[in-house]
Amino acid sequence: MSIEEAVARDLVPILFVTFTFGGAVLWLIINSIAENWRKVRVAEKLTVLKQTMLERGYRADEIAKVVNSGAMEN
Repeated sequence: MSIEEAVARDLVPILFVTFTFGGAVLWLIINSIAENWRKVRVAEKLTVLKQTMLERGYRADEIAKVVNSGAMEN
């Protein structure tokens, strides 16, 4: 039996295992990228908020109060 015949005979189980475990790994990778992307975007928006508040003359305790009040909602 050649390698081509063995692969052709066992193609369905090979594809099943590949897609089952490959799909799970792919899902974990995509999920990790999306979660970290979201964290970066949240940090960017928070930085812009803090900078804007500093430019408008807010005190540090006022900025901390605004930032911490948003943290309770998440």
